[in-house]
Amino acid sequence: MFNTIEHINKENRNWLKSFYFIHKLSFRTLWARKASWVGTFIFSCCLLILFPFGLGTEALQRADIQIGTFWIMNEFVAVLTISRIFSAEQECNGMDLILTSKLQKTSIIAGKISFTAFQIFTLQIPILLLWIIFYNINSNILVNLLNNLFFVSIFFNLGSASLGTLITCLTARSLAKEILLPMLFFPLQSGILLASVSLTIHIGNNSLLGAFSESAWWTILIAYPIIFSTLGILLSDLLLQE
Repeated sequence: MFNTIEHINKENRNWLKSFYFIHKLSFRTLWARKASWVGTFIFSCCLLILFPFGLGTEALQRADIQIGTFWIMNEFVAVLTISRIFSAEQECNGMDLILTSKLQKTSIIAGKISFTAFQIFTLQIPILLLWIIFYNINSNILVNLLNNLFFVSIFFNLGSASLGTLITCLTARSLAKEILLPMLFFPLQSGILLASVSLTIHIGNNSLLGAFSESAWWTILIAYPIIFSTLGILLSDLLLQE
């Protein structure tokens, strides 16, 4: 019995070490270059500036339009971040080293999901601050909006990251992965995006997007990271073939 417990503890320690190593490698390959983070941030700032010209300043006075434009920027941030999920490691042959090592496949999937969600979150913070300033968000709804937005963003990031990781692994060896990735990602992600938009719009103008109730949208939002993270971990050996 004691040998079994010791074996389980050893497996858990090895899993955590592998999980930590994936984060460390991702930091070195993505943050050392800074191109992925800075380029995505600059592109989002361009959207912040261009939306008033496209929609008109009068339309941007509406709370639902303001919140909608914020989630459009979040969507671009998520897609651009996810599109780089394995690219950096593949370019420096780091992924080949990972797959031929003794790292547990489940820890690789879990590490990629959590790091991608963190990467999206680090971009959302400065974008959110600039959005509040540039769009002159109503102070009457700002506190409630920020409280709600924090939890919505966490589940949106985790759901998008888990779905993106799963699809990226499925299309990694495809010759047309640049085309297949968005074709598969956008339709599947639409549920969590609509849930995020609806729950934050509810704070802005006290109405929900679509026929679902607030609890139904929260259920969809929470279900995404659970379902796709579970699928990714269960199918890790199949998804991460050498």
